Amino acid sequence: IPHQTLVDNSPLIKKLKPHESEILHIKPANPTRPQYIGSDLHFSCGFEVGSFEWGDNHVSVRLKNDYKKRGSIFVYLPESKGLDRTVVTVNGKPGSVEVVAKPTIGNKHDGKIFRVYTEIEGTGAKSDGSVSIRW
Repeated sequence: IPHQTLVDNSPLIKKLKPHESEILHIKPANPTRPQYIGSDLHFSCGFEVGSFEWGDNHVSVRLKNDYKKRGSIFVYLPESKGLDRTVVTVNGKPGSVEVVAKPTIGNKHDGKIFRVYTEIEGTGAKSDGSVSIRW
């Protein structure tokens, strides 16, 4: 979302090229808990998720592993102690992660949106499609 839209509640406007389209996934946000935002793995903005679980300092995502695919998932984590030392594993191996946004939701709730690079082999193996984020 463009920054100005968040500042003054101006309408979300984006110019698209001829024959171009964009799908928006709009849902309520809870700034006090981790949330799965979406991915570039499937156009439905969530169909790719088998499960999403979270605790005090971790998030576990199980992606459906029916087909081979590569891309990124996006997860919101509320600001908390240790968040600057985030460790990610993908398919049981060290993964790559980056902070792509630092939104403030409401008056007092800061957090970070992380992009986690994923690769699903499509083998159906237990670890295939697993993402773990710890801080």
